[in-house]
Amino acid sequence: MLKTLNILLVTVMLGAAAYTYGIKHDAELLEAEVAKIDRKIKLEKETISLLQADWTLLDQPGRLQQLVEVYADELKLLPIQPDQIVEPDELPAPRAVPLPAQSAEGRYAYNAGTSVK
Repeated sequence: MLKTLNILLVTVMLGAAAYTYGIKHDAELLEAEVAKIDRKIKLEKETISLLQADWTLLDQPGRLQQLVEVYADELKLLPIQPDQIVEPDELPAPRAVPLPAQSAEGRYAYNAGTSVK
């Protein structure tokens, strides 16, 4: 009886150890995946920071003014006049698209035998 109990307990212990090892292995895989995602997030943040610095450099008013002067003949840019700025409700309404013209016979083709007045 004692020998059977010992064999049973050793088997349970080996099963528990195998299960614990499986959980540990899965946790290590998930930890590696989280670390990989963290590295990607850090790289993306650095890229965003670099692009923001680049945008700030490209958006400097002095640089833009120099570009306007260099390409003035090609771009033909003029200063904005105060009367060019309008509110959205001051914009003209879009035109309705006219329907294509139809002949009187075409409109009442289903009434072929009767005339409509």
